[in-house]
Amino acid sequence: MSAAGITIRTMTEGDWPTVAAIYEQGIASHKATFAQQVPAYATWDTEHHKHTRLVAQTADGQVVGWAALAPSFARAVYSGVAEISIYIHDDYQHQGIGSKLLEAAAAESERNGIWTLEALIFDDNLPSLQLFRKCGYTELGVRTKLGYDTVLQRWRNVAMLARRSEAEQFV
Repeated sequence: MSAAGITIRTMTEGDWPTVAAIYEQGIASHKATFAQQVPAYATWDTEHHKHTRLVAQTADGQVVGWAALAPSFARAVYSGVAEISIYIHDDYQHQGIGSKLLEAAAAESERNGIWTLEALIFDDNLPSLQLFRKCGYTELGVRTKLGYDTVLQRWRNVAMLARRSEAEQFV
């Protein structure tokens, strides 16, 4: 399958079991997050913006990926800055779905007043770094030994990338 048969739509609470299962794959891979378990929906819901919660869906209705934004900072002056998370089901990676989700998330975030999207990616997750660069994100730097991965028993470096909106209201 390619991204051609994929539609992007707003995530609903009813999507949570599938979204959580895809998130769990990312946790198990040790390539995407320091998290060791998927939180309950109520916890995840409070940690993320109510807008720009998207899923990628196949023609037969199967959710195969998701993206969501979380506030980067609590101060009002940074209200237009958000951290983006994106996860694609293992069986659907490297098919253009990530690009489609990132493009849709950028457009939706701008409609909701977000002028900068930030991504925090393990520096050894080369496919994710390549995807974000392809979608217009610039690498700002690498934070060395930012967190200790207790499962892998090693320090992890995290690359920080950002995409600044070029929408007229933010220029």
